[in-house]
Amino acid sequence: MRLSKAGRGRPKGFVADDALETAMMTFWEKGYHATSLDDLVARTGASRASLYKTFGDKRALFLKALDLYGARFAARAKSVLAEEACAREVVRRLLLASAERLAGRQAPPGCLRCQATLELMGTDAALDDALTAANLRFEQVIQTVIDHGLREKQLSEADAEGLARYITGAVNGMVILARGSADHEALQGYVDRVLKAWPDS
Repeated sequence: MRLSKAGRGRPKGFVADDALETAMMTFWEKGYHATSLDDLVARTGASRASLYKTFGDKRALFLKALDLYGARFAARAKSVLAEEACAREVVRRLLLASAERLAGRQAPPGCLRCQATLELMGTDAALDDALTAANLRFEQVIQTVIDHGLREKQLSEADAEGLARYITGAVNGMVILARGSADHEALQGYVDRVLKAWPDS
């Protein structure tokens, strides 16, 4: 039986979303340069032709994976915002969730966004632009939480100024601590110290 033109190069059962998820986890675990096309083929179960046809080359696939990673965090923040009236509580829950993930084994260690920034920034113009956008997007998600605090009169404009960047830096710091020897308890303590700097309402 001959494959139709649309089906050539695409293995039975290939699902683009699943392949992108697997690619994201692979880049997250191994890093960009250490991830080969053979790794991506082996882990996704897709053919080279199918990956190229669906996503483009390795760099294009990484950029889509980075975008998916950012979208996941934005979705989590949106979900917590819908459940909590207090901006500080939203930040607390996001930081504690990060601590749990960083100290646990349910995901690769570290943070794809942070690790890719350290590995790749300054090596490629297109990657530079994507990483700059990814870091800005992360800060903008935190800024959305801070703006929620402003609207609810939990924060003054003076207090809010720079707070999003401070929280962003705190998350990045957690990543570095977790890549060292910090366990879950240590990261929770770090979160408590970060939140002590939250302005009184």
